[in-house]
Amino acid sequence: MTEEWKEKIIKEKLGGKRDWSEEERAALARSLDEELEKRLQGSGGGDGRPKDAWTEDNWKEQMAEHPLFAPYLQEEGAVEGEAPINPLSEGLAQLKFDPDHSSPQEVAQNYKDEGNLQFKYKKYRLAVANFSEGLKQQCPDKELNAQLYNNRAAAQCHLGNYRSTIKDCEKALELNPDYMKVITRAVDAAAKLKSWDEVFAWCDRGLQLDPAHTKLKASRLKAVKEKKIIQRDNRRKSQEILKKKNEEQSVVNVIKNRGIKLGTSHLKGSSSITLEDLETHHPAAHGSRVHLSSCAELVWPVMLLYPEYQESDFIQEFTESDYFSDHLEVIFGEGVPPAPWDTEQKYQYQNLKIFFEDKEKEKLCSVDPSWTLSQALSDPRYCVMGGTPSFIIVVNGSKFMKEFLSKYK
Repeated sequence: MTEEWKEKIIKEKLGGKRDWSEEERAALARSLDEELEKRLQGSGGGDGRPKDAWTEDNWKEQMAEHPLFAPYLQEEGAVEGEAPINPLSEGLAQLKFDPDHSSPQEVAQNYKDEGNLQFKYKKYRLAVANFSEGLKQQCPDKELNAQLYNNRAAAQCHLGNYRSTIKDCEKALELNPDYMKVITRAVDAAAKLKSWDEVFAWCDRGLQLDPAHTKLKASRLKAVKEKKIIQRDNRRKSQEILKKKNEEQSVVNVIKNRGIKLGTSHLKGSSSITLEDLETHHPAAHGSRVHLSSCAELVWPVMLLYPEYQESDFIQEFTESDYFSDHLEVIFGEGVPPAPWDTEQKYQYQNLKIFFEDKEKEKLCSVDPSWTLSQALSDPRYCVMGGTPSFIIVVNGSKFMKEFLSKYK
């Protein structure tokens, strides 16, 4: 308490009087207590604390606004790369990275430190940006630049940018050929890419520096095993492709020997048969294709068409030695429920007539139910279109049959 303030109180409270009684002293004490209480209430909260005092609820926000603590207290969930809102922090940051106030080496070091801080808090994209800015300073310190490349490689690796990781490792080794941490990082990135030849190269490079390096020896051994597995799988795949190709060629040869005509090749006057002629085009036959059975018989996908109702049946496997009558009996035989579209129940096995279309002459040709599929396909008038033989089924002697046949006369 200053002398001036004492004199002021004496003058204001007691009119300059100095010989006080006990009652006057007590009154003065109460008055001073009340005035002190008012001063405290005016400068803080009801608890006597200053208004700007830190509390358990606001200490983190207060520290975040302080330029010394702000970088360490970024809010969780904050947008990465968001500019600081504290003016003092922003000013200090500009000064920290301003080339007019610091040498290129100092600025590069500051960017490295900032990048390390962002890396620590798993802000890997910001870390990459800071390390990149540090490299842009082109400072003469090779070791510092090598560290910047190495640190950026680490951040890129966490982002899953393994190829960028390897490129930064290569740059770091150009500046520091003995940088073992860079070599092991490149090995890990190459392994993530399953680029085992690169793993070999990086491991060998590191083992030249340290022949007893445990991790590099283990990584190289793993790469040898993985490459052998890939080579084995590639051999199996090649064998499967060759096997499939041979099987397809065998099918083509059998079709030629049977005298069966296929697709547009025949219509164009070509005697050659291609695998394209065997491909199915009908949606119902998708995924099915003629093949050889274990008895070396052709097994075809076959469509049975019912033009009267614009319906069809798809037989996935119709062996060439099968009789038409056998398949028709399964579909329309005695005791078999009628098809939903056959409301009159007239499609009975014994009432049906089978035809195929002569594409060249645009005529219908009759097929006896006692024929095998091979007999029908070997007929010189028949041509398999779209890799799927198709046959027309109508009710024999019906009005529709007469009208349908008249269209082909």
